[in-house]
Amino acid sequence: MWRGPRVPGVDERGGNRPAVPTPRRVLVTRLRRIGDAILVLPVIEALHERFPSCSIDFLAEEAPAQAAANHPAIDRVLVLDRTLGSLLPASPRLLWGLRRRGYDWVIDLYGNPRSALLAAWTGAPVRVGPARRARRRLYTHVVQPVSEPISAIAHHLRSLEAVGMTPALRPPRITLTEREREQGRARLESALPAGAPRVGIHAGNRWPAKRWPEERFTALVRALPRIGARALVLAGPGEEALARRIAAGGGAGLDAPVIGGLPLRDYWSVIAALDVLVTVDGSPIHAGPALQVPTVGILGPTEP
Repeated sequence: MWRGPRVPGVDERGGNRPAVPTPRRVLVTRLRRIGDAILVLPVIEALHERFPSCSIDFLAEEAPAQAAANHPAIDRVLVLDRTLGSLLPASPRLLWGLRRRGYDWVIDLYGNPRSALLAAWTGAPVRVGPARRARRRLYTHVVQPVSEPISAIAHHLRSLEAVGMTPALRPPRITLTEREREQGRARLESALPAGAPRVGIHAGNRWPAKRWPEERFTALVRALPRIGARALVLAGPGEEALARRIAAGGGAGLDAPVIGGLPLRDYWSVIAALDVLVTVDGSPIHAGPALQVPTVGILGPTEP
């Protein structure tokens, strides 16, 4: 049974809903995509700020779940295993755990059929999600799309407006442990000893339209020493060959070191030690600012 003060709500037509009780347990879901998982962290921080005694869990697949690890506003990070195929929306163990947890609110920031089913399965009395097709019926509060362009963070924070909150816009932050930061500094120092400012370059993306021409990155590697900076080329999974070509600068020997083949959070720890990050669109463009690293984003066909 819920206790405590009530929070006013807003229905899908913009009118007032009956006030919803203050939550004791909240589940926030953003099942897929690392960069998008980073961008929902302000929602969790806003919830924690408004309800400091509330327990907040985060549910995502394995890679995006790492964005929430060690975050001070998150009590538990739950990992969704997609290897089960389409027979069940999650493993029986996870399904049982979600039901048993007794969530008061579920904030679904993904809104696909799987996440909508999981939200409904929890039995939470308050379930917030996007107003999409028939699955909108699985939510108690839906978030209507807006016609004007807004940032992804502002878009996600609108989910809290559906339950009467008016959260302020804030940047996301990834929380690294001190050990992770030390390891990142050591890896960077080993590859490129301290001295002139160190600029990390991430050129890879699985979507060709989001890539900047390789020769322009090569030109950047060559140009940085002229302004007193040094380049380090970063490689995600499957991007090592591209990184080596850029690092070589078109010559026979490597002009810049390459760091690749790292687990995701180890990769972030290296980014955190940089002076500047230059990256194409993708998860690094969100990780850099979330690690308080000055970041230059090179954007392709999608809206910034």
